[in-house]
Amino acid sequence: MNGYAGAKWSGEVPRYGLLIAIAVVQLLPIVWMIISSFRPADEIFRHTSEISWRTFFPTTVTFDNYLALLSGDFPVAVRNSLIVAGATVAIGVVVNSLAGFAFAVFDFPFKRTLFVLVLASFMMPFEALVIPLYTLVRALGWTDSFKALILPEVANGLVIFLFRQFFAAIPREIIEAARMDGASWLQIYWRIAMPLSGATVATAALMIFILQWDAFFWPLVAASSPDYVVVQVAIARNADFEQANWGQMFAATTMAVSVALIPFILFQRFYVRTLTQSGLK
Repeated sequence: MNGYAGAKWSGEVPRYGLLIAIAVVQLLPIVWMIISSFRPADEIFRHTSEISWRTFFPTTVTFDNYLALLSGDFPVAVRNSLIVAGATVAIGVVVNSLAGFAFAVFDFPFKRTLFVLVLASFMMPFEALVIPLYTLVRALGWTDSFKALILPEVANGLVIFLFRQFFAAIPREIIEAARMDGASWLQIYWRIAMPLSGATVATAALMIFILQWDAFFWPLVAASSPDYVVVQVAIARNADFEQANWGQMFAATTMAVSVALIPFILFQRFYVRTLTQSGLK
């Protein structure tokens, strides 16, 4: 037994060593960015020509970058992003779960073709849709509004796929028994299917939230006025071709990453479980 355990442990050491090395390489730029957000502007790149302990340990710590951000327009951008992401999550979970329920339960003409189109929608580059989408939003008079930022991002092909996979796994006998007891399809969806899909709902909410929190291209096109600026656009406005305020940019990025990490840490176990059950892992 001890020999087996020792052989197993000796086999795990290179594996975990490689994983730790990959994690360190990926995390070092993020750690440097966070540390640099607490440095004065003239010290951010002073120790980057040669990697040493000074590269990752500041000799002078300052909160000026964060104080400058909080006294400017960045809190408005955080508020706008939270409104957009929260509203999209609330509407998106309902809309996408209803679509997934319909694909899982009902038989209707061209069902397979429509489902293939849904799957293709999340594989299509968003840049290919920007011009027709902007033309539609402008025709509706929604430019420079929260409607332009929220409604085009509600439907999500990947989220519909996740809900369809989960609802299709519910035993058909449960649904037929509910129908025999007189329950409507909407009652079956709301009282039977949705209470069973807590992990899928959490995963869908997390995916939609991260997608909207990281959105840059569409908010820049659809709502570029200062009243509707979102976090990613506000971060990009700290840089131009001539000069960049690196300290405030790193501070803004650190704050944006910190906010996005909160729901991810809370719902990570549901995210992994749902993707595993759906065969996407």
